[in-house]
Amino acid sequence: MSEPIHADVHAPAASAAAVLGHDDPPSPGEGGPFSEQQVEQFEEDDADAGRSLGKMLAIFFLYTVIVMSGVGWWTFHHQGH
Repeated sequence: MSEPIHADVHAPAASAAAVLGHDDPPSPGEGGPFSEQQVEQFEEDDADAGRSLGKMLAIFFLYTVIVMSGVGWWTFHHQGH
């Protein structure tokens, strides 16, 4: 019978780049795949998307509160019938 294999859970995890034999990716402006202007545009787009998601979540929450209040009122109002 073979012995079970145990992984060392305390060993530092190797990054995918290290496993594949690649160096760390270049920082923006160091010859990376994107220009400095493109990185700034990505950051602006991310911020816009975050604000839009926040607004949508707030609207959905408010909608849920209003609808559940109406359902609760209707339930208690028609409970005795």
